[in-house]
Amino acid sequence: MDRRVLFVIVIVVALVVVVTWGKLNLTGGLVGLGEVTERVYITPFSDVSDIKQGVNVLHNLGNSFTADVPVSLMSELKDKAYVSEVSKYIIPIARNPADKSTKRKVGSRDCFPVSKTPWGVSKVNGGSGGNGITVAVLDTGVTKHPDLKISVCKDATRGRFIQNGCNDNNGHGTFVAGIIAANGGDDGRGITGVAPGANIMAIKVCDADGSCWSDDIAAGIRYAADNGANIISMSFGSSRNDPVLNDAIDYASSKGVLLVAAAGNDGPDDGSIDYPAANANVIGVGAIDSSDKIPFWSSRGDNYNTVYWVVNEKDIEFVAPGVAIDSTWKNGCYLTLDGTSAASPHIAGLAAKLWQGSASATRTYLQNRARYNYADIGRSGDDPDAGFGLPTAP
Repeated sequence: MDRRVLFVIVIVVALVVVVTWGKLNLTGGLVGLGEVTERVYITPFSDVSDIKQGVNVLHNLGNSFTADVPVSLMSELKDKAYVSEVSKYIIPIARNPADKSTKRKVGSRDCFPVSKTPWGVSKVNGGSGGNGITVAVLDTGVTKHPDLKISVCKDATRGRFIQNGCNDNNGHGTFVAGIIAANGGDDGRGITGVAPGANIMAIKVCDADGSCWSDDIAAGIRYAADNGANIISMSFGSSRNDPVLNDAIDYASSKGVLLVAAAGNDGPDDGSIDYPAANANVIGVGAIDSSDKIPFWSSRGDNYNTVYWVVNEKDIEFVAPGVAIDSTWKNGCYLTLDGTSAASPHIAGLAAKLWQGSASATRTYLQNRARYNYADIGRSGDDPDAGFGLPTAP
């Protein structure tokens, strides 16, 4: 073999090895081989170009951004800006999942749901409406399903910025979307969600393993707020109150977006509610079963230690159906799951169905529906178990 050809091959192989083991930084250089990086939130910082070579920017978030930073550069960076850790949030794992799909050939499908109108949808008097309202589902993505129509499909998990695509390799996001807006399918044999007329904006912010970086979530929240979402549904949580996520929540709330989140499956102790549901700008939702009983695993708020009938930090605001919930699944069929992950999209869907022209008016309307039009659930009054209670459509 010609020496020049061999030399070129060696260079190409060497470059492949370097690119495989190194990490591209902002200016196109490489982080040193094997160098440990940390994912951090940097604010305020307006001039990204001043960051030293070796920093890989992930998301621009207003006047701040997140990046993978080599540990060797961390001290220098902290001298220039406020740096904080980017944390991970986890999807509340469904309790005792069981595939209860009944197999039958329906058009191109070989399955159909246990019930075309699940008990949870009936419980909140859902199954219609939502037209013209956009609900952003921030989750593991949403896979194509006969009963779902997705208006927007984006991915915040693939490195830098929001990209196209939202394929769901986990199934959780597809499940959540179905509770909100499944439309029964073109053949009418599928499942119906709470607000089948609502538009679903699918934004993938969680990986296939169910973990979600807070800056990916923050980028998804900001994208939804800037691109027409009325409601944001979030079925994930963490005990950590993360500043990058709080800033994004404040931003979306200031733009008139209603945010809804799962309280978590960490009960039954008071104060066990997860963030972002524990944020006062977010509707935190716990679970009930078909008999209005609250399962032991549903996270509780701190309502008895805060201002009565006012949403405060760490308060549960509502409960909704979250036990034995049937919805769409990533394989084009259906699955029955338990968890506050299933409860919160009932409230997101109900908000779409009952939209009152603004986020604040809708939130107040839901509170009044729960407080004055349904029996008290859990302990008395504005309690850590159920907050205002269960809102239902008229």
